[in-house]
Amino acid sequence: MVAIGETGLDFHYQHSPPAAQEASLEAHLQLAREQELPVVIHCRSAERRLAEILRAAGMPERGGVIHCFTGDLEAARAFIDLGCHLSYSGIVTFKNAGVLRETVSFVPGDRLLVETDAPYLAPEPYRGRLNEPAYVASTVKVVAALRGVSPEDLAELTVCNADRLFGLDATAASTAA
Repeated sequence: MVAIGETGLDFHYQHSPPAAQEASLEAHLQLAREQELPVVIHCRSAERRLAEILRAAGMPERGGVIHCFTGDLEAARAFIDLGCHLSYSGIVTFKNAGVLRETVSFVPGDRLLVETDAPYLAPEPYRGRLNEPAYVASTVKVVAALRGVSPEDLAELTVCNADRLFGLDATAASTAA
């Protein structure tokens, strides 16, 4: 086990009451602190409230990631200040994702991640299909372009960031395979 979660707040669908989501999140944050693990956090339509809870409860020492980040610059700033990594999914490739794209260059290099969120949120040009891990290359290309770096350099950076956050040894694993 490399992290606690996925946990978090989703005020978009309201499948459970906000108070129940908040209690669950706080319990997961406590568990992450006890187990000395990072936390993987989902946030949809709840950025301000999530930041308030993280400020009050405190992030685990190992930090965490806002997975499938979709917020604006204010949210990005708040989560970075709290010690979070931000992970971008295929949404960042969508033509209507201008606000999200503006956040990409703001994120410090050591806090940046990319992900598939498979089977959901396939990037362009696969939008509307089931997502799969191979499609993360399209997300990497867009994020790299937004940051003014090569896709290869961005891929190396994000692998190192994931390795550090989750305590993986990706280099050793890839050479052992």
